[in-house]
Amino acid sequence: MINFSSVTKQYFSDTALDQVSFTIEKGDFVFLVGPTGSGKTTIFRLIIRDLLPSQGEITIGTIDVVNLPKKKIRELRRNVGVVFQDLKLLLDRTVLENVMLPLQLSGVNDSEAESKAEELLVSVGLSSMLNKFPLQLSGGERQRVAIARALVFDPEVILADEPTGNLDMQTSLQILDLLDSINKRGTTIFMATHNDRIIDTTKKRVLVMERGKVKEDRRKKVEEKKHDEGKQEKKETKAHQEEPISLETLSKKEQKHDDAS
Repeated sequence: MINFSSVTKQYFSDTALDQVSFTIEKGDFVFLVGPTGSGKTTIFRLIIRDLLPSQGEITIGTIDVVNLPKKKIRELRRNVGVVFQDLKLLLDRTVLENVMLPLQLSGVNDSEAESKAEELLVSVGLSSMLNKFPLQLSGGERQRVAIARALVFDPEVILADEPTGNLDMQTSLQILDLLDSINKRGTTIFMATHNDRIIDTTKKRVLVMERGKVKEDRRKKVEEKKHDEGKQEKKETKAHQEEPISLETLSKKEQKHDDAS
């Protein structure tokens, strides 16, 4: 679904990403972690073609992101919903209007945009907040608005950039549950976070970034270990089944046969 192959991104003399390679399959839920400046935001910006890599290949499904014509970028971004770290909600518009806006800008008529936005806000638990303004909401509620807005074009992928960064643990877990429910409907979730406690509550894959490189791919290591253990177990079973019979064993079998006769 998302594939990075030897991707490097340089800003003048600084290297933001250095030969980064990974693959995220359709329907996966993957965490992206690492300290500030490790390359997380650069990865997200490359996925939505907000930046181009200095070298390497990036594909989203069948889309070649690097060589994508400019007129097709809007189509790519409809297929990749983004929950921004700073949310980017318009404070002078209601919750409903904030979610309607991307649809209206794409040419959807007001009636259809309102119906779709209301449906999404209900699905994220904000049915009673439609006519409130962002500043009237709690942090967790504003995150839910941002998630609803990211879903307006029914994207195959959601990029969530620190969606629990300013929330308490209980609210963070509620947002994680919401994203998990969206993932279970088939949407691929790629979530950047600093919250180790959030990660520890799940068994999901974690890509760890450090100084522009993938330092660790946690689930991959676990899967490789299970695979190796499975191969070893099969090998031992096969060896046991094929264990040569000694002359002593044959003699005992022949003796038992003679006694039975």
